[in-house]
Amino acid sequence: MMGVNAPGEIADMLTMCQPEQKPIVFKFIPMPNKKVIVTGFGPFRGFEDENPSSVVIDELKAKGIENIDLELHKITVAYEDVSKRVPDLWKEHNPDLVIHLGAHNVAKTIKFEQQAFSDGYCSNDVNGCTPEGNRTTCASDEQCLKSCINCDELVRDVTQRCGLDGEKQYGGLKVEKSEDPGRYLCGYSYFLSLHEDCSKSLFIHVPPFEGECTKEAIAEVIRETVKSILGYC
Repeated sequence: MMGVNAPGEIADMLTMCQPEQKPIVFKFIPMPNKKVIVTGFGPFRGFEDENPSSVVIDELKAKGIENIDLELHKITVAYEDVSKRVPDLWKEHNPDLVIHLGAHNVAKTIKFEQQAFSDGYCSNDVNGCTPEGNRTTCASDEQCLKSCINCDELVRDVTQRCGLDGEKQYGGLKVEKSEDPGRYLCGYSYFLSLHEDCSKSLFIHVPPFEGECTKEAIAEVIRETVKSILGYC
């Protein structure tokens, strides 16, 4: 039995009862990159030689977007192809964001399209075809689907990020919100994606290349648009 006058022994016993202190090791586990699908279209009337949306896809492929896994695809301007490819891309990649790019003739203006429509697609595609009943093929009773991405806020943020002043920067390039993507393959593909997930879908109209409004400048705005939507600095 331990005596009352044995402080050294008591201290030794207390030391023995204390667990061994091991260094704490913090392990850094990086967050997985977001997966983003961006599509462009091939040639069609008005853009027979070069579709700006397809060229922007090439620019994105050349430089990419930091910390984002890009899936870049060019789609034939055909309803049959779009009807199959768009749902397949969603199923195959389970993306965090899908952006469809299309071309328009409005100079120096990139348009963020807020919504798309289910019917009214009566313009022939490159094969001379229109969809049956001039409607999209997805099983939706809605005539109009809207993206949950707030295009008003997106315009403000991208304008600030890129320093777009409508005058000097990139030759006067600007971004705007639109609520009419048209009743052609652009709007058709957009409706299909909105039907898949309206919180992760956006359609963007890009202008022709002109002066300082170059393919590089437009691609850079698209990069900042993606980062803005995903909340990246």
